[in-house]
Amino acid sequence: MSSQSMNENGPFRLPEVDRRVFLRGALAAGASLSAAGLLAACGGGGSTSAQTGAGAGGGSSATVSKGFPSYYPKDYQSIVDAAKKENGLTIYSNMAEYNWQPIIDAFKQKYPFVGDISTNNLDSAEVFQRYYAESSSGKSAASFMVSGDPTSWIEFIKKHQAAADYTSPELPKLPDFAAPLPNLYTFSTDPILLAYNKALLKENERPKGMKDLAAMVKKDPSRFQHKLTTYDVQNSFGFAIEYVWSQKYDGAWDLLDTILPMVRPEQSSGPMVDKINSGEYLAGFFMSSTVVLPQAEKSGAILGWNYIADGTPMMFRGMGIPKTAPQMATAKLMLDFLLSHDGQIAIYKGGFTPFRKDLTKDEAPRSYSAIAQEVGKDNLINVGYEEISTAQNKAFVSKWNGAMKA
Repeated sequence: MSSQSMNENGPFRLPEVDRRVFLRGALAAGASLSAAGLLAACGGGGSTSAQTGAGAGGGSSATVSKGFPSYYPKDYQSIVDAAKKENGLTIYSNMAEYNWQPIIDAFKQKYPFVGDISTNNLDSAEVFQRYYAESSSGKSAASFMVSGDPTSWIEFIKKHQAAADYTSPELPKLPDFAAPLPNLYTFSTDPILLAYNKALLKENERPKGMKDLAAMVKKDPSRFQHKLTTYDVQNSFGFAIEYVWSQKYDGAWDLLDTILPMVRPEQSSGPMVDKINSGEYLAGFFMSSTVVLPQAEKSGAILGWNYIADGTPMMFRGMGIPKTAPQMATAKLMLDFLLSHDGQIAIYKGGFTPFRKDLTKDEAPRSYSAIAQEVGKDNLINVGYEEISTAQNKAFVSKWNGAMKA
């Protein structure tokens, strides 16, 4: 299997009519991004089943009887008792088995009675498409869903009203963006990166931001012709990132008009990484950290990366429970666990970026807070769930594609 199956988000085309994209909270903490004010700073199907394993620990809190935190409701044991009568858990997600394994190990250490946990590695939009297809012909096996597609989540929540009504007891311990919409929760807050081939770009050439990349292109356009890559704007995951960044960084189009004619787009970060490693591309921008970082951290890797100095997008991966979940109680336990201190550590071990403020650097060296400290809180752009019109969508896509063809 190619690295396209590593996570992010294979081909998905936005329909021409009545399609909306939602991207809330575009700028972290209400900060304003301007050119003058900035400081430098996957794939397709298949299912897997995970069963046993020793788990990720770390973190502690005041507890009451039966091992729950003191802020949990007194009757929380009833959810545990109901889960004991269910048969495992079926998860639809855009995450690979190796991403899930540390999470499942830690979850089953806490709840050893849970049976087989099945995970499907789907495209971001396919998570929902499969659920709808199954539901229309009977009922879906999905009890828990995780995806990085803002458009599909807003339709799932608002249009289809398909999410179970459940308020996690962890919510008061979390930042506001942990629950961006009713019954929708944030799984992780993954940074979007610049990446490059360290063998082909000398250390003093490696871009720290989009302004650096544009300057390199202007200096030697022939060197970069068709040697840069990013997401195809028709990919819903990529569109969300590209649209929000262009809206929130002053002077974005001055840079994009220079960079985009050099670009060959891809549908996911897996092929981008492969082709940067091979030298087919010199660099890529707006790339998923969940694919870039595992490759860059390999011994002897030639793939390098940076946070984006001109505003680092933070992609909110969403999670929720369908109201038709056949394993409803177990799904609630999983949701609460993923939002808990120990669950967020497990998320980090799975290759994602947690966001609880009570995580230490030892527990999760790369967290939302740690990234904000490194690049500056004002330089984080949250990619969430704010609605834009179909006309705005079409105008952006047309402008983006027009710049690429210039």
